[in-house]
This record gives sequence, C-alpha cells and structure tokens, in this order.
Amino acid sequence: MEEKKSFFANLEPRNALIVGLVTGVLALCTVGFFIMLGIFLKGNVSATDKIGEIAASVEAPATNAPKSDRPKVELFVMSYCPYGLQMEKAFLPAWELLKDKADFSVKFVSYAMHGLKEIEENNRQYCIEMEQPAKFISYLKCFTGKDDYKGCLATAGVDQGKMNACVNGANSKFGTLTKYKDKSTWLSGNYPLYPVHADLNDLYGVQGSPTLVINGAEVQAGRTPEAVKQAVCGAFNNSPAECGQQLSAASLVAGFGAEAGADTGDAACE
Repeated sequence: MEEKKSFFANLEPRNALIVGLVTGVLALCTVGFFIMLGIFLKGNVSATDKIGEIAASVEAPATNAPKSDRPKVELFVMSYCPYGLQMEKAFLPAWELLKDKADFSVKFVSYAMHGLKEIEENNRQYCIEMEQPAKFISYLKCFTGKDDYKGCLATAGVDQGKMNACVNGANSKFGTLTKYKDKSTWLSGNYPLYPVHADLNDLYGVQGSPTLVINGAEVQAGRTPEAVKQAVCGAFNNSPAECGQQLSAASLVAGFGAEAGADTGDAACE
C-alpha cells in the first residue's frame, strides 16, 4: 500500500516555503493579538495569566549575555507568580552548580500581582537572602515545592527573630506595607508597588516575572536547569569545568510543586 504523504511533502519546494512563511506570520499575528488583548485586560489577573500561557506557545529565541570572568546572574520574580516559581525551580540547580564561579541572586519585580501575601513573602525572602544567605537556597527549594513558609523557615533553619527584625526595617526603609495600604500609589490602580529593587528594575527595564538578567543584559532562557546553566555558562570568558556537567532538561510545572510539567515558554506575570 502506498504511504500517504503529508500536505507539505506533496508541494513543490518553492510552494512549501511560501506556505511555511505564511503559517509562521499567522502564528506571530495570533500571539500579537493575545498580547494586545492582555494589555486591555490588565486589571484581570487571571485573564492576563491565561493570555500569557497562550502566547507562550511560540517560544522566544535564546539570547546571549555579555561575557565576563565571573558572571553576575540576577533573577527577577514575584514570589507567588506561577511562572516565577517555575523559573526559580530551574534556576536553583544552576545556582548550586556554579555558586563558586558566578554571583547569583534573586530579586523582585517592582510591583506585586498576588496580594498582601506576596508583599510579605517578598520581604521574608529579601531578608533571608541579604542577612542569612547560607540558608536562602534551602529555604527557596522548600518554598517553591510547597506553599508553606512557616515549615520552610524551620526546614532551612532560618533565625526568625533576625529575619523579623530585618522585615520591620525593610518596611520602614522602603514603605512596602505603607504603599500596599495606600491604593493611590498602586500601579495602574491595580497593583501595589514593591520598591525594594525598583532602581534595578528601572536600570534593566524589568517588566514582569520572571526576568533573567546576566551581566546587566536581559536573557531569554528555557525554564529548565540545563537551559539556565547554558545561559550562565555562555556568559563566561572561559567556561569552568562545571559547565560540562549535565543538568536536568525536563520542564517543570508552573506554580508550587516539584513534579514535571508542560514548558510554558515566555508566559509571565506582567
């Protein structure tokens, strides 16, 4: 029996190329439509999250960072953003592998989309990373796996008295809770500001969660440990031996949990 050929296989090469180009243009137009629709629906968090998920079906190409002897790697997130959590789970294994060769950190987008709990969790993470950095990776690995900050503080051995003093200081210095309570300051009237890293958000042009910045340049990378490792390793003048170690290339679920899930590409809380 004659094998049935695909539609493209039956076309002349020139015609197949034209059809392929048209298909690509239509796909990009579709994504553009959903992105524009997201702008009009900005006040509806669930709607914008869903639109981001649809737009992610066309994955952005990887980009390269400027090179240095010791790359500076900064991941901007919202602590309760599903896609930020997904990227953090990919980011942490690369951080553990290359922590002696590059400078990694987690920072926060300058507004919040997930209520008071996000403001409070941002503050906790900011203080743990700043004052108890040896316990931060352990805490974050626990927190991204389950939404249980109290249990994760205990698991990581965080000095909670020291953390609480830092949180109070951050609230006083940056006015995080004051801005939350004053809706006249909210972004577009919908999202409370989180100004702790506002200067870096402005410097790098951070728009949403997650945003990966390496050596001062925003970098697009897949949300797998191996993809993040490759993005960082590509920023060395001379890659260390650790870059030859293979990390997991499995996609991770968006949101809390350690199980594998569909790759959501460029979907973001923005």
